[in-house]
Amino acid sequence: MPRRTHVSSGASGSDNAGTSNNNNEATNPESVTVDDRAPLWMFVKKISKYETGGSWRWQCNFYKLYYNGSHTRVEKHLLKKGGKGITICTKVNPQATAQIRKLFKDCKERIANRAARPVPLPLSTSQGSSATRGSYSLSYGDYTAPTSEGKKRRAAGGPLEKAFQNAAREECHDEIARMFYTGGLSFNLARNPYYRNSYMRASTLPGYVPPGYNALRTTLLVKERKNLEYQLEPLKLTWRDKGVSSCSDGWSDPQRKPLINVMAICESGPMMLNAVNCEGEYKDFNFISELRTESIKQVCYQNVVQVVTDNAPVYAKAGALIASKYSTIFWTPCVVHTLNLALKNIYTPSHAANNVDVYAKCSWIQPVVEDVMFIKNFIMNHGMRLVMFNDHCNLKLLSVAPTRFASAVIMLKRFKTIKNGLQQMVISTKWDDYKEDDSRKAGRVKEILLDDFMWDNI
Repeated sequence: MPRRTHVSSGASGSDNAGTSNNNNEATNPESVTVDDRAPLWMFVKKISKYETGGSWRWQCNFYKLYYNGSHTRVEKHLLKKGGKGITICTKVNPQATAQIRKLFKDCKERIANRAARPVPLPLSTSQGSSATRGSYSLSYGDYTAPTSEGKKRRAAGGPLEKAFQNAAREECHDEIARMFYTGGLSFNLARNPYYRNSYMRASTLPGYVPPGYNALRTTLLVKERKNLEYQLEPLKLTWRDKGVSSCSDGWSDPQRKPLINVMAICESGPMMLNAVNCEGEYKDFNFISELRTESIKQVCYQNVVQVVTDNAPVYAKAGALIASKYSTIFWTPCVVHTLNLALKNIYTPSHAANNVDVYAKCSWIQPVVEDVMFIKNFIMNHGMRLVMFNDHCNLKLLSVAPTRFASAVIMLKRFKTIKNGLQQMVISTKWDDYKEDDSRKAGRVKEILLDDFMWDNI
């Protein structure tokens, strides 16, 4: 995000640009917020933005003429650089021009000061392990090695090493590793087949430069999407003959934005249609019905056999609304969600009146699940207890979402797998010696984990 700075300027009276009381004033005492990357927008009036890029239709506050273009053209106009399709501003006096130039220069200096500083790459192995014995500064080429290793270093740079370009290879490896570290990239990216293939192909193209930021997010992205749509055409051609089930499910992304995924599934395979951001929307049955209707139109309603959702009342109502609108489409509740609710109803006391016989036989499940969740929450919510757990257990505690199928069964299965580690944790001296958290709950956790009857129930 561009850094914004408060300065004194003549920008006032416009939501995006500045106005001046006369043509000879570039500044006034009023303080405004300036975008360091595009500070000269404050001296023009933005009229309308074009659909793509950063170009606007704008009017100079001094010259009062209209132009089309980005901030670069504003710069050429106000700083009197001129260029193709843009004239210099002749209405700004030298004093105002000097003030505008100073503002532009100050913004560039602030951007340069915030830029990342270059850090030298690690020393190559041709310099031996002298990195631990020599010395080097943060500037390139300032490394000083001990004189006692001079012969070894000279020998390492022999004709064989030069022939295989070992030093250049190591520098290339270091640059790639630096890209991973500074970009926060997952190491699993190195297992992506396209990662290796891209470098192998680039090595055959002398002078090749990888695509930049704008190319990756615009032209190349559009090109890849068209290619995927082309590859999916054979799958779409089978929809008419085999029919489609339109499925959807709600979830939240890492920013907690509520999303609804819509998929088209047939015998030939599944296909993701879209993911709708429902942030700020009231998800009643009318909204869900309209959303699913749009996905049906995308597939063509003649190809859709059924609409599959979970059993929530709002989805059931939306499914009935769609079924009434399209006579050939049926609403089907999700089987996995149905089984999950059935498993919960078996051992939930609040539903005992509806299934007395079954609850009498399965009532022991609820206390076991509650004890396991109590242990899991106690360990996860206390840092030192979590450290003790990690010391004794190779696997992690699963935190299964309540809406997932058989979430209680999955949690109990993981506890059974790490039984020995959990018991070793609570009988260790560290568990009893640590008194900084709730020792009463810690004792209760120890009592449960050492209870053979509880493990038999699991």
